Amino acid sequence: MLDFKAFEIPCKNLGIHPPSLKMISSSRKKGLLARDIMQKHLKKIGKSNLLSDFLSKRDTFLSDSKSMYHLQLKKHVIPILSLLKRKKIKCILCSARKNKQMVKSFLKYNKIDSYFFTTYFMHDLGFVIDNIVRSNRVLIKTSLLKQIIKDEHIDPQRVLYVGNSSEDLEAATLLKIHFVYVENDYLNKESDLDITRISNMIDLKQQIQLLVLK
Repeated sequence: MLDFKAFEIPCKNLGIHPPSLKMISSSRKKGLLARDIMQKHLKKIGKSNLLSDFLSKRDTFLSDSKSMYHLQLKKHVIPILSLLKRKKIKCILCSARKNKQMVKSFLKYNKIDSYFFTTYFMHDLGFVIDNIVRSNRVLIKTSLLKQIIKDEHIDPQRVLYVGNSSEDLEAATLLKIHFVYVENDYLNKESDLDITRISNMIDLKQQIQLLVLK
């Protein structure tokens, strides 16, 4: 997966062993950032002086369009996208990522760009802020949803927002729109929250059909 490679490859370039996937996964579930994870790891192996070099090489790796090859589509994504397009349901992608070209390249590389009615990124809002800060991510996602609803003249009650973080949920809650939480083995499952959740794309298809039939 991309996040693990963004630890492994910079570490390899520095001649050190990367933190294990298990360690990265458990740290991410606690909400730790890459800087925090590596700071702890480097201290453990006696290489604390390499933190700045690691973060620089990580940024370089993630900025390279080739890094997208480490991303994989979830199983059954394309059938769902095909269904939405066939039913003429607008499928809109919104992302808080700074590098929108990488996202677009990923969609094109996987030949799914034509399934999206349009895409929205932070740059489309007219401002760029640090998306590492959680409160900023909430602001970005809330602003993106507001912009989409305004531009596309969509009834908020007809929107189904699919996300995988507490920030996504908070943005959806603020705007009172339907939200589906996508669980995975890598991020915190937010198990303490009473929300609609899915673990695969077949479940998502059912949620979409429920909304369409309302």
